[in-house]
Amino acid sequence: MKWLLLLWALGPGDIYREFPDAKTVTPEQLTGALRAENPTGEVSLSLLRGKKVEGPVRVYFGASIAGPQGQILYPRPGGVIKDDPVIRFEAEGEGELWAYFERLGSGWHRIDPEWKTHWIPDQPQGGLKFQLRIRRADGLWAIARHVEEVTLERKKLSVKIFQAGNPGPAAMTGATEAAWLVGEEIRPVELSQIGAPPAKGAALLVRFSR
Repeated sequence: MKWLLLLWALGPGDIYREFPDAKTVTPEQLTGALRAENPTGEVSLSLLRGKKVEGPVRVYFGASIAGPQGQILYPRPGGVIKDDPVIRFEAEGEGELWAYFERLGSGWHRIDPEWKTHWIPDQPQGGLKFQLRIRRADGLWAIARHVEEVTLERKKLSVKIFQAGNPGPAAMTGATEAAWLVGEEIRPVELSQIGAPPAKGAALLVRFSR
């Protein structure tokens, strides 16, 4: 299930439940509901109750519904992390981690607790933030408080992104590794074989020693 636009709508305190088919949602499951959305946008609760909505739907609830609890333990707000940190959290149920950082524009990206930052471009000071989404055994999701203003610190290397493709030899002084970014896929490439981008819209990630 892909929620293309809804990722931006999630914030601390949001409590929701996802249904693969809107027609299976019962009136009891809508108790305390504030709004509903599907991958194309907001869905009328009255239409949802009337079984006039099809496909996947996400239903958001108000404070009358107690969501699962949890929090990110590391890093802390305003903290500094090194490459490949381990993000620690506790959750009442399953935890899902997301990080907000700049790559081709800023956005939320799903990450593993052992976050491999090898190809994450250098970020602004305090430019990272993290989000924990918690899923309890009853299928209810909740969004924990964000951890914000986190800095990714690198002292002896730098990772830069070139959106126009091959930057030319003058810009590659000190380069040690390179990889093409095609969508979300990372494709390592030999420095001597960079050449033209492998696909339309591909960007080049380069690691430099400094």
